Amino acid sequence: MIKWGILGLGNMAQQFSNAILETSNAKLIAVASLNSNRLNNFAKLNKIDNKYKFNSYESLLNYKDIDAVYISTLNNTHAELTIKAAQANKHILCEKPMAIKYEDVIKVFKQLKKSKVFFFEALAYSLHPQINSIISVIKSGEIGKIEKIKSYFGFRLRKIKLDHRLFNKKLGGGAILDLGCYPISFCNIINNINSEENNEIPKISNIKGSICSTGVDEFATAEINYKSGIYAEVGVGIRLNMNNITEIFGSKGKIKIDQFWLPNKKSYFEIQLNDRSYKKFTACSKSIYANQIELVSKYIKNNMIETEYPGISWKNSSINMNLIDKWKNNL
Repeated sequence: MIKWGILGLGNMAQQFSNAILETSNAKLIAVASLNSNRLNNFAKLNKIDNKYKFNSYESLLNYKDIDAVYISTLNNTHAELTIKAAQANKHILCEKPMAIKYEDVIKVFKQLKKSKVFFFEALAYSLHPQINSIISVIKSGEIGKIEKIKSYFGFRLRKIKLDHRLFNKKLGGGAILDLGCYPISFCNIINNINSEENNEIPKISNIKGSICSTGVDEFATAEINYKSGIYAEVGVGIRLNMNNITEIFGSKGKIKIDQFWLPNKKSYFEIQLNDRSYKKFTACSKSIYANQIELVSKYIKNNMIETEYPGISWKNSSINMNLIDKWKNNL
């Protein structure tokens, strides 16, 4: 049984706490927050023993009973806390993005390699059975050779004011930093189907978008070109509704996925061929976050330091942040 602690007690922390109850190999025993009211309320709601409540992240990290930590703090703290967790020999599940600039990613992986602990950037969709089903269809040749990918993830935040963390540049706000890892990582996974260890950093260009009054990008688009010949169009937005559909175009047909980043216990995607179309369903016995915790805990138990393809590898996380940096800095 892997014993977990949580750093940062926002909405995703509650999602984690709910999901871990579905697992058979993981248990939440400790929580930490810099906000005492939030700490006490969360601990009470989730039945955390008082001795496992910590008002500093370092105190939790130094507690020997904890095997792994889930980092769900603000975006701008992810890299620093990942390094501290690795130094404390804790295994790590870190919310995306793992950092807010590429130079911090380099520092993180330097420490991870030294500490030899497990690390996964929490892109849960990459561990869900649906992505394997998509890959199987592509490998079968049913839609032919992959030529193009279009992937968009955007919504309009109507009730959130401009003082929210998503509109705060120092806190790692903006559509590209908060959402860009989804379409970019997905495109990388598809491009790597025939070469899982591909270390290519593709070219990103034709960058367009809009910067809001607080200095963060409110929506953005870009094109990605791979050496394989695959061309991708990606877009994200926090003040612009997008169709939230991903399409993989092949020489014989295409795959169409609605909100690939949030598959559920019975998800499906469409396969559209020249002469017919049909839906392919994928079953999962657990919710997306429970499935993620279960698999990550299994990897930790098996003394692995990263996930297997198509799970987001250390290299994929590094490439993601490299492209996000270029996308954000050239808008």
